[in-house]
Amino acid sequence: MPSKPPSPTSTNSSPLLTLKLKRLHELKELQAEVQRREADRLRHIDVFGKLGYVPTPRQQEFHDATEFDVLFGGSAGGGKTVSLITEGIRACVRYPGIRVGAFRRTYGELKESLLAELANYSYATALGASWNGTEYELRFPNGSLMMFRYAESVKDASRRQGGQYQLLIFDERALAPPDVCSFLESRLRSGRADIPVIGIRSGTNPGGPGHGAVKVRYIQPTNYGKSVVTDDRGRTVRFIPSKLADNPHVNPEYAADLKALPEKLRAAFLDGDWDVFAGMMFPELKRDRHVVEPIELPATWRRYNGIDWGFAAPWAVLWAAVDEDGRVWVYRELYQRQVGEAEQARRILAAESPGEHIAVRYADDAMWATRGDAKAIASVYADNGVHLSPAGKGAGSRVTGWQRVRSYLGEGPACPHHRAMGWETCPLLHLFSTVTELYRELSDLPHATKGDPEDADTTSDDHGADALRYALANLGTGPEFVILDEPAADPAAGQVATLGPTVAYRPPDDASAEWWLDDDEGPRPGGTVQVP
Repeated sequence: MPSKPPSPTSTNSSPLLTLKLKRLHELKELQAEVQRREADRLRHIDVFGKLGYVPTPRQQEFHDATEFDVLFGGSAGGGKTVSLITEGIRACVRYPGIRVGAFRRTYGELKESLLAELANYSYATALGASWNGTEYELRFPNGSLMMFRYAESVKDASRRQGGQYQLLIFDERALAPPDVCSFLESRLRSGRADIPVIGIRSGTNPGGPGHGAVKVRYIQPTNYGKSVVTDDRGRTVRFIPSKLADNPHVNPEYAADLKALPEKLRAAFLDGDWDVFAGMMFPELKRDRHVVEPIELPATWRRYNGIDWGFAAPWAVLWAAVDEDGRVWVYRELYQRQVGEAEQARRILAAESPGEHIAVRYADDAMWATRGDAKAIASVYADNGVHLSPAGKGAGSRVTGWQRVRSYLGEGPACPHHRAMGWETCPLLHLFSTVTELYRELSDLPHATKGDPEDADTTSDDHGADALRYALANLGTGPEFVILDEPAADPAAGQVATLGPTVAYRPPDDASAEWWLDDDEGPRPGGTVQVP
């Protein structure tokens, strides 16, 4: 049977389809070329000129920075907030489809800083942008979006979990808890090859819960802005210092007000000093006084641990020795994340020297809490050979503990080590230079901005500081021990009960007080003993 001849439709469909596909491809190429030309045109638009913004030389340095992570910081009045706003607007114009997240700690702060500056530039209407006052979003004709948000806690930040940003802006970064900034930085990504990830731009003054984290990330590695560094992820990091004198537009009255501030406030807001800041918990801490190079400590000195548990947050362990005069020498630390409780106990024992005896290990009370069928953390420690004692965190003990830390930071008669150096006095707390995390936390810890102003800010890094507080709060009333002329019949009662767990006792000649004996070695006049 002869085959049917092809229909006119079938014979013509293939060339027609090919022509249509060709024209569609040409149209897409034309559209892509138009977009490329438009993108190139936008990159060369004088965004700042259209906004009426004239950067100072220091602000221009910030705008010219090409590093991934840039901090513009220091004194108040340096023009940081306006730089952040205009930088975000310029990025939105230059990169079609980009998403910019601009953050402050609270809505009130957002309204008074970033949003106020945005209003000063008429919400970028000169560049065709439209403002949504309900959603706090600035949308551009090329599809770019600048979103203004607040994040005071990780819970606030987690509301942005599904979002993507190609540029993050933090105004007053040091006021935000470090974990909030870290969480938001995890949202930096792009799902399209034609939309680049630009990075992070921040501005801040010294001081606040994030002061220590900012100092460690930007200030110290760059030698206070003298160099650019690369972090462990291969991202370039830069710090650009700002001073009041860098901004010629500052009102003279504002400058006079800053100069009239108290010393620590003036250091932070006028001088941009990262080593002294307003709200500093322990301004008396001095590296040249409290930090000593490691030396061999006498084996007879009583040793203690202070332990602050953590898993996602750092886990901190301190080893401290108490000398004959009651001074405390912190000679070792562990400061780690993502370590399970059994492994923590094993690492504590592994860190200790053979024959090193720890009298008491004072730990965070939370380590005795139980959750469901899980063992208490303290029990897991005990199963692995590390036996703990609760540090005790009753009402008011946090503030009492910090006061104890402060008393040990004070001066007393010089120890033999410092007498040999010609000192007449030295601190009652010595830190080995190898105990770096504890020193960092103590030097950067701010006072609480909410609750009791005598407390430390719990959103700051305070893990090693807490471990120190646990130990010192349980070492008695401090280095000046009460001397008893008569041994108490019952050391847990009467006058001894009010002295804390450690007292000193002047024994009789026959050394008949058995409870005073220390490991069967006999009495040691002038030594300290643990009350049974």
